[in-house]
Amino acid sequence: PADLVLLVEEPSTALSAELMSKCDVVVATGGMGMVKAAYSSGKPAYGVGAGNVQCIIDRGVDYREAAPKIIEGRRFDNGIICSGEQTIIVPKEDYAEIIEIFIENGCAYIERPEDVRRLRDTLFTVTETGGYAMNKKLVGQSAACVAQEAGLEVPADTKVLLVRADGSGKDDCLSKEKMCPVISAYAYDTWEDAVAVAQANLDVEGRGHSIAIHSHNKEHIEYAANHVTVCRVLVNQICSTMNGGSFFNSLTPTTTLGCGSWGNNSISENFSYKHLMNITRIAYEIPDAKAPSDEEIFQ
Repeated sequence: PADLVLLVEEPSTALSAELMSKCDVVVATGGMGMVKAAYSSGKPAYGVGAGNVQCIIDRGVDYREAAPKIIEGRRFDNGIICSGEQTIIVPKEDYAEIIEIFIENGCAYIERPEDVRRLRDTLFTVTETGGYAMNKKLVGQSAACVAQEAGLEVPADTKVLLVRADGSGKDDCLSKEKMCPVISAYAYDTWEDAVAVAQANLDVEGRGHSIAIHSHNKEHIEYAANHVTVCRVLVNQICSTMNGGSFFNSLTPTTTLGCGSWGNNSISENFSYKHLMNITRIAYEIPDAKAPSDEEIFQ
């Protein structure tokens, strides 16, 4: 149909606000500023939060099977997807082995303190409030371009930059979302420690969105689901390409992923056309129905 898809040719904050005020429903996929503007538009709105997918690798999995999936997820669309794996959190005793497997699969590992600092300072800029913001120049750039900007030498065909973080959560801004092919690496002692690292990073950015787990231990998977503030836990899959729905996991296909109240969103599921439908329900009286007693209700 005519005018099915329209756009603002020269967008601005003022025009975006006017557009939101004139439509029937606002769907806002973007940063917190856009989501807040949508919820303040005076129209029904669905806003979704930022991603910062933490990827935990359990003991006992095939590291050579997991690594290519994680790399593929991180390099997809040069890392701009909100469901892309941002970290690997791996068993301490297998850290060196896992790093080597990632290198064999096309990653460049950044571990020298000076190199880590240069990459960190290139990826993030300090804001007026003392926080950290992603360097917009690097959004969607290749791993080689990011390395070059940081003054680091890596092979031209490097798929992903893997960098050893100095700490989790507020201790290191590498815990934040990086919209380019960079993965922060962490080591853990116990599964509880791994989950705590993931949550600390999510508390900085990405609450409510998603985590990825590579594990065959149901107790570990359910422990993580019960202790991490996310609405999706993807198991043994490529998060960036399957978190928004797949024939292989039954999640609703979408590019708009609700983060629930954890992410200041009104929905916690994958957004779909059903959220845009007005449904009329006809209610008939049920024959012979009766109100239950208090005892029947609370038994």
